[in-house]
Amino acid sequence: MKKNLLLFGIFTILFLSMVKAQTIEAPQINITLMNQDPDPVGPGEYVEIRFKIYNNYAGTEAKNFQLELDPIYPFSLDPNEKALRDIGTLPALGDGGNVIVVKYKVRVDDNAVEGSNPIKLKYKHDNIDWITREFNINVQTIDANLAIISVATDPSKIKPGDKAIVKIKVKNMADSTMKDITMKLDLTFSSFLDQVATLTATDSLTAFNSLPFAPMESATEQKIYKLEPGEEHIFNYDLIAYSDAESRVYKVPVIITYYDELETVYTKNDIIGLIVGTKPDMSVVIDESDLYVGKQSGVVTIRFINKGFSDVKFLDVEVGDTSDFELLSSPEVYIGNVDSDDYETADFNIYLNNGAIKKEKSITFPVHVEYRDANNNIYMEDYNLELKILKPEKLGIKRSSGMSTFLIIIVIVGVGGYFYYRRKKRRK
Repeated sequence: MKKNLLLFGIFTILFLSMVKAQTIEAPQINITLMNQDPDPVGPGEYVEIRFKIYNNYAGTEAKNFQLELDPIYPFSLDPNEKALRDIGTLPALGDGGNVIVVKYKVRVDDNAVEGSNPIKLKYKHDNIDWITREFNINVQTIDANLAIISVATDPSKIKPGDKAIVKIKVKNMADSTMKDITMKLDLTFSSFLDQVATLTATDSLTAFNSLPFAPMESATEQKIYKLEPGEEHIFNYDLIAYSDAESRVYKVPVIITYYDELETVYTKNDIIGLIVGTKPDMSVVIDESDLYVGKQSGVVTIRFINKGFSDVKFLDVEVGDTSDFELLSSPEVYIGNVDSDDYETADFNIYLNNGAIKKEKSITFPVHVEYRDANNNIYMEDYNLELKILKPEKLGIKRSSGMSTFLIIIVIVGVGGYFYYRRKKRRK
């Protein structure tokens, strides 16, 4: 009995020693996801995944080591990309740093859901059968783009002192939903002032009044809950232009804030242009003329009056041909700028073709004008002005008649003859 117990003890010790030896000799495999490129990866794109593999148990070897990627949805491998890789023998890490890096090129499905998506990696070697590990790949719409695709104003030009509706259309250009979308018209340049290190009260007041617009019946900030992929939305703003607003194009900052499905916040700064201006109200009249009945040539002065809100630029004037008169001066005169609520004049020398007019009449004075407004829009207009040839008396010009002149000559001759006769008589 004692002999049997002794043999049992010896066998037990030998068995435990063998188990311990096998346990000690088993390699410890360590696999980590080094990186993904790009990170995050967008739906419909390729991502390169790198795994770092090493044996962390000294004095052991993982023989016939194999690695296989199991790309579950939304991931897949192209036919030329091998899932199974034969590594061979994987020695312990040791001083030589026996680290293996394995790279896979994986395609992401077009309809992949944003977030962390799992991908599986299996490995085995002579000592063990297949073991599966799971890693997370970050999938996200890379260009979470909410774009302004159009801006329209009604009317297209905002007249000083008038109201207008500004319509800003945005579109979700990404393939994921955008949420909590806020749009703000920065009419006071607050977004720029926040970036200024030192700011005085004068600077703030100047920026506050830099843009000649104020909101009417609506705030400068509006919000919508969400926009699906490809969906559009129009933000409407009711604005009024200051009555003293200068006619030109104004750049208005726009700030858009939104979130993607992963609650990542995006802030986009953009600029829209609003046009203040209106067609100049040009009035063309004959200011004065020194022509009258009995006079064949003279000067006609034309007055160009800007009665509108917009300044006139590059005003060019040309007098047309007519059978009533002939121009003695150049038919074209360049005037240039005519400010709002101001006027300029141009003189033209003319010669009446039918000789000195014997009685009152009116003739046509054709004028062609070309000019641009403050926003560089060109206008061309034709005027047929009425030039009245009046009697000099109506113009305040006194003219003596032929009989009066004859009588004056007789008186002068008579007086001269009388003094001549008296002088001659005294001599005798």
